[in-house]
Amino acid sequence: MTISPTPAWETKAAEKRAQQATMIPKSLRLTNLPGSDVLNVIDFPLDVLSARDIEITEAADVGLLLSNMASGKWTSVDVCKAYCNRALAAHQIVNCLTEIFVDQAMETAKGLDEHLAKTGTTVGPLHLKDQIDVKGIPLTMGFVGWIGNVSKENAVLVDILLKQGAVLFCRTNVPQALMFGESVNNVFGTTTNPFNRSLTCGGSSGGEGALIAMKGSPLGVGSDLGGSVRIPAAFQGLYGMRPSYNRVPYQGTTNSMEGQEAVPSVLGPLSCSIDGLKIFHKAIADAKPWLLDPIALRLPWNESEYRLVNHGGEGGKLSFAIMWNDGIVKPHPPYIRAMEETKMALVEAGHEVIDWVPLDMAEGLRIILDIYNADGGKDLDVACALSGEPKLGWVLRHDAAHLTTYEYWQLCRSKLAHIKKQLDHWEATISSTSTGRPVDAIICPGSAHAPQPHGVPGYIYYTAFCNLADYSASVFPVTAVDPSVDVKLPAHGFMSQSDMDVYEMYEPELLRDAPISLQVVGRKNEEEAVIRMTEIVDAALKEHKKGAAAKA
Repeated sequence: MTISPTPAWETKAAEKRAQQATMIPKSLRLTNLPGSDVLNVIDFPLDVLSARDIEITEAADVGLLLSNMASGKWTSVDVCKAYCNRALAAHQIVNCLTEIFVDQAMETAKGLDEHLAKTGTTVGPLHLKDQIDVKGIPLTMGFVGWIGNVSKENAVLVDILLKQGAVLFCRTNVPQALMFGESVNNVFGTTTNPFNRSLTCGGSSGGEGALIAMKGSPLGVGSDLGGSVRIPAAFQGLYGMRPSYNRVPYQGTTNSMEGQEAVPSVLGPLSCSIDGLKIFHKAIADAKPWLLDPIALRLPWNESEYRLVNHGGEGGKLSFAIMWNDGIVKPHPPYIRAMEETKMALVEAGHEVIDWVPLDMAEGLRIILDIYNADGGKDLDVACALSGEPKLGWVLRHDAAHLTTYEYWQLCRSKLAHIKKQLDHWEATISSTSTGRPVDAIICPGSAHAPQPHGVPGYIYYTAFCNLADYSASVFPVTAVDPSVDVKLPAHGFMSQSDMDVYEMYEPELLRDAPISLQVVGRKNEEEAVIRMTEIVDAALKEHKKGAAAKA
């Protein structure tokens, strides 16, 4: 029998993983790794952490972290060390990291402590998706052929964060080319969901989501082209935000399909606490990124918008519209429960909740998938040819036709016509509200389905419709899959093949403990208002749950 030699790309990837493993010191190597039968590891004991590490990382609140650092209760070195230790421990359980640069982070933290009076409030330890350039740090973006690639300069966002006291200490795992909703590639393998390791953590910012869920960082930055911030945030019970095009500077950040500008990728935060959304966005806007990035919007932080000046004012009655389904796929039962609970909470808080009627969503899905695939797979072919590695994923079609320039222009034209219809449709809701305004925001699922098992294609249009229309959108946690409550319903009249696929995917026991999250969707460039409305919805939910618990 002839034994085939190991492909060169596999050897190269194995060498990269071995090098990564050397970055974890012996003192932080777990001796009590969970067995494969232990699925929920969110509270798994990490025996390598000190009491101080646990105290700091268990705070899980960005505002509290900053307050304790500003007061001197915790030093930058204390906080950096705690999160670095926990991140390295978490990685051994869920495989969430790619590049590790702890020594560099500790030097930064020491500098912040030495010059606290000059540096002001810090944003604390921060991690970045494996596409955001940090000078001198390797970057693969999930491609074997990119092993050995080192960023020559910082991305503009990195420079802004560093000037404001951020401490960068790692990069996190992504899918190959960033283009599907499971963080797996041929270099670093698969990142698992800490709430249920048999399930995906989402993508493309899945390593970000898994690390924050494991309390290995309080705040991270991901990119979002079709839901890549919001899906991992949703699948890990975190807060996340997709800003509109060019609100957060993208200059100097590496990406797949660079030059595709019909639906640009955007950068946004994933956070362990809701206050992280405002802290991040205000810090970036206050830094005047338009002076560093030629296409960043000249939009300073607008406190009046945050105070909902165009939505009835602070403390006023808001009108929300719930999108129970998108007309293509009916969401899993726990999402229906989450939306019902959120509706009750908002009504109890004095707000109005009506139904959102989706318009031509199948047309929008076709348009955005055609934009993603307009190059006929050329960009992915070029990257994979560098090593000979196989292609992964399901959003980029392997049989897609390469559009001519004219065909692409017509596709972009159809996109503009589609989003004009969506704008008019939103404006028309003024006839259905009692506020004298169109609906202030849409509330909808963060995904059609709970986190799917590894290797199972997911459905993206519950998030991607925001990318197409350039809506500002956040994600907030609501509940988790409870098999005793979220039973599988009888088959309904399926609206599409995707609807049938998502229905058949749902097995409550297999999805036990998986987080269930919703979105607050606002209009273009409404980041401040969406953040405030998310805070309002989140507070109403917490008050509702408190009341329900008191009655139980």
